[in-house]
Amino acid sequence: MGEIRSPYFSLGQNYFGDNSDHIHSPYISYGGEDYHGDYAEIHQDISGNSYNAQQFVKHGKAPRRVGGASNYGQESDVCIYKVGKALRESKKAMYSPQKISIGPIHYGKKHLSLMERKKSEYYEIFWKDRVSKAGELRGAEDEFWNALKEDEKKIKQCYEGDFGRIENLEDFLDLILRDAVFIFELFLKYSENEEEFKKDSKLKEPGLRAAIRRDLILLENQLPFFILEKLYKLLPENIKRKHTEFKALACFYFKRHLPSDLPPAETTPKHFTDLVRSLLSFTVKDKSVEQIKSFHSATRLRQAGVKFKLPREHDSLLHVHFNRVRTEFHIPQLQIHSDTESLFRNLMALEKRVYPGQEYICHYINLLSILVVKPKDAKLLMENKIVIYYKDEVAARDLIYSLASSSTTDLHSRYHHIFSAVDDYYKSSWAKNPAYFIEEFFGNFWKGVGTVSAAILLILTLVQTICSIRGLS
Repeated sequence: MGEIRSPYFSLGQNYFGDNSDHIHSPYISYGGEDYHGDYAEIHQDISGNSYNAQQFVKHGKAPRRVGGASNYGQESDVCIYKVGKALRESKKAMYSPQKISIGPIHYGKKHLSLMERKKSEYYEIFWKDRVSKAGELRGAEDEFWNALKEDEKKIKQCYEGDFGRIENLEDFLDLILRDAVFIFELFLKYSENEEEFKKDSKLKEPGLRAAIRRDLILLENQLPFFILEKLYKLLPENIKRKHTEFKALACFYFKRHLPSDLPPAETTPKHFTDLVRSLLSFTVKDKSVEQIKSFHSATRLRQAGVKFKLPREHDSLLHVHFNRVRTEFHIPQLQIHSDTESLFRNLMALEKRVYPGQEYICHYINLLSILVVKPKDAKLLMENKIVIYYKDEVAARDLIYSLASSSTTDLHSRYHHIFSAVDDYYKSSWAKNPAYFIEEFFGNFWKGVGTVSAAILLILTLVQTICSIRGLS
């Protein structure tokens, strides 16, 4: 049995190991870099918000108060959750948008007001430039509004809780409409022309595009995917061009920045958080989830002869494999950037609410936390290019431990067969003996001193015994 930390998977555990100063919240970039010029000059020629619920007075609908799923829907309809209190208090910044609110949960917060104005600018561009130039302006806006009205109850049922900052139904539907149009314009700009996207003055603030991409993955910051698909289908084909399906357009926006070659799940995702999970995780239950019965750290396995290598081919970050014949542990490369913790925390929060028994992202993080017990374990994985991090091994270990602490899954895992195979090798290998000897007798300074002292005492006793026997003879 290898090292087991205690408590192992604790909710809201604020332990950051030897160097807590190395843990930071992601505020700037998605994936540590931006492929479309996030760090260009700042341009702040911003107009006011000219679009609000009043523009829809022509529909003749009197304002009605609006509530969330607690008033209108069943628990089974909810897919956009508020993160639990314990998780939020431990790492609030990881679950909260930094630049843009999408949907009702974070709507109206002061630090997000700049992007509300930019969303209004995008709204005008979408209708006056994109849709009007396509010769489809007449009635198009009304079609979107009517489509929202048809599904107003279904949309509200997707959200957990009430919407305190939204007074009536018209404001709620206006919010959904403006957010949906912003997403369409953003995604279409991104897919059409990289150079033009770089020149977009409205998003030239340093790091803004990357921050938006990061915020669009947050569990609390979502629109239901079904309504985005429905509205997108109303657009003429000459606007959509090669991305005739909205899922394909969304995948194009997110996938380039994810370490995955997996196609999305065939089923309709619930929202962008769910879509990103399907691009990173397994989409079929091809392996059972069983209890892990043994644990060995990376350095201890290396002492036993296990080699850590990058797989030659893989289509997902989660595709981990142990080759017993070659004694090779194949783990795809994990590149840790400023927003990595936020990404994984939101995916794990989704899994815990929506995918009981299929918490594959949680299983992956727990696997890493079993291998990385001490900074020397993180250093070993970093030396083998399995973990890439611009900080040191202490920071890498602390981040992995922090992520594992947010996972409330027990010791059941999709990777149980890998741990069993590793443990079988460890127990049967002749190479295990020196590893066991080193760990047991020289695991720390005092163990080493005790071992050496005992060895010296044994030798002196043996010498004294031999001398006594010779003296008697």
